[in-house]
Amino acid sequence: MSGETAMRRISCLVSGVCVFFAAHSAFAQTDLERATARDAANNGRAAFDAGKYEKAIDYLSRAEQLVHSPTHLLFMARAQAKLGRLVAAHETYLKITRENLASNAPKAFVSAQDAAEQEQDVLDNRLPSVTVTLQGAISAPDISVTMDGTALPSAMIGIPLPADPGEHVFKASGPTIASDPVTVKLAESAKQTVVLKLRSTGAALPVAAGAAAATKAQPPAAAGAPPSAAAAATAPPSNTEAPASEIGSVSSSNGHGPGLMIASIASFSLGAAGAGIGTYYLLKSSSTRNESDQIYDQCVLASGGMKCTDPSVADAVWAKDADADHQAKIGVVGLVGGGVGILAGLTFLIVDLNRSSKSALQTTPHVTPVFGYRSVGLVGTF
Repeated sequence: MSGETAMRRISCLVSGVCVFFAAHSAFAQTDLERATARDAANNGRAAFDAGKYEKAIDYLSRAEQLVHSPTHLLFMARAQAKLGRLVAAHETYLKITRENLASNAPKAFVSAQDAAEQEQDVLDNRLPSVTVTLQGAISAPDISVTMDGTALPSAMIGIPLPADPGEHVFKASGPTIASDPVTVKLAESAKQTVVLKLRSTGAALPVAAGAAAATKAQPPAAAGAPPSAAAAATAPPSNTEAPASEIGSVSSSNGHGPGLMIASIASFSLGAAGAGIGTYYLLKSSSTRNESDQIYDQCVLASGGMKCTDPSVADAVWAKDADADHQAKIGVVGLVGGGVGILAGLTFLIVDLNRSSKSALQTTPHVTPVFGYRSVGLVGTF
């Protein structure tokens, strides 16, 4: 194996470990998924060029669900902007610009990220905002503010909210107060303020159900009875023996029962399954990595021992390395999960055996010698 190939292999292994600790998908794509994603992306691009933006978003979102690609997100953001969904387009652009691309990422990914950065600046200048404020009895409890029928968190009141251009309806309401609906029409780049004037609805605060129930449950004192006698009549007896059923339930709860043993067997089974899956995918990752090296080595040999510069070979090697990274990630997750399951099963088993031995010692007659200063004795249970 050449020195350059060895360095590539070490770099791929390091990137695989980094991918495991990153918050990415834990499943590898199959050939069918990649082919379907490519076809869906092509259909989405065609729908976008034809001005069918809703259809383009549907195709591109399906492609993104199968295989992640900044180019999918770029055309989704463009379609959202065409439909006037500037807030959604803004967030989609952010996903592209904030992604840390690998050093060997395809040129199409890098170009999509560069385009997203430029288009996002233009979009931000078009994005309008609205500030919702309350006027009146704003200290009243349980005030709910809605925008187009959707409740807004209280933290969003009084600060600018990015919004799509067009008409929006705002309203505030509570148990005893409310505001009239206010409709505003936002133009692109506009900055508007909406004032919701609260007024009383004339309704009274509902009485707490718990307090009313407690008042009804309190029995009246007997006529002519002194306060001490009334208190004694309503107070529960202090030295009442527990029913036999309660005694039996308490004593039975002290036994170890089959629950811990069942949990132990289940944990061992899950742990073994996880370890098996992890081992399989680690071996599969190594095999995929070897295939990537073979493709690259063949390209190097074909070029007379020089560095491989064929773009199609680079794409194939990149796809194989990506598959190997995903497979290694699944393998590590499976081994870690398997180890946790086996450890949990062992813990449940030890606790169950310990409780069983203690229960047997308490119920079996036994004699224990006791040694003290100038004294010797026996303590037993019979």
